[in-house]
Amino acid sequence: MKRYYGILITLVLLTANAMTQPMPGSLQQLWEDTKDKDVTPNPRTLIIYRPQNNGTINDVRCFLRLEDENGNDVTKTSCTAAYEWITDNMLRRPGLGQPGTTSFSNIFQRNPRNLITYKRNYFLSGAMAMHMNLKPGRYKISFYTPVDQQFNFEYPTEGTRPFEWKSNIFEYDTANPTTVIFVSPTANDNGFYNGGWYIDYKAPKYSHNRTIIK
Repeated sequence: MKRYYGILITLVLLTANAMTQPMPGSLQQLWEDTKDKDVTPNPRTLIIYRPQNNGTINDVRCFLRLEDENGNDVTKTSCTAAYEWITDNMLRRPGLGQPGTTSFSNIFQRNPRNLITYKRNYFLSGAMAMHMNLKPGRYKISFYTPVDQQFNFEYPTEGTRPFEWKSNIFEYDTANPTTVIFVSPTANDNGFYNGGWYIDYKAPKYSHNRTIIK
């Protein structure tokens, strides 16, 4: 009987220890892995991550527009880019978590096996990360979605005529680099997507699997 209770207590302690450990690939795990590291951003590289959301909004692409200080479009002349699919523990896209995808905690490792070179335009769908290689300089980063790329999106206000979605402008200087920025679909006060994108250096907040931008 004593041996039985000894085994039971051991199992309880092991279970409690496992429950207190961060889940692999989670944001908590990312914090645990990097909190004691001195991470210095590479001034020539930038990651733009678009987290996953539920619904057809995931498949609506937002296209990169990169401009110099004078407003000239230098998307194809001042940078090259590749992308990868990202899986995290907040939301999961069908098919992710298999070979060829990257967990969020490994987003900074630039695994060549998972990076895919863009064939034409630089774009992001839900659960994608863009890895950019930039020439030195100051840039204005924005995203847009033409009407013909919105897949019959239903606007929250009845009678709204389709329009080109545009993001805010994020100014980036390779002399003052960061590692990753985020782009997400905008939503109104009721949580419905309203046609737009928002770029920020902070990860977006979530409510019922919708990105809330205010």
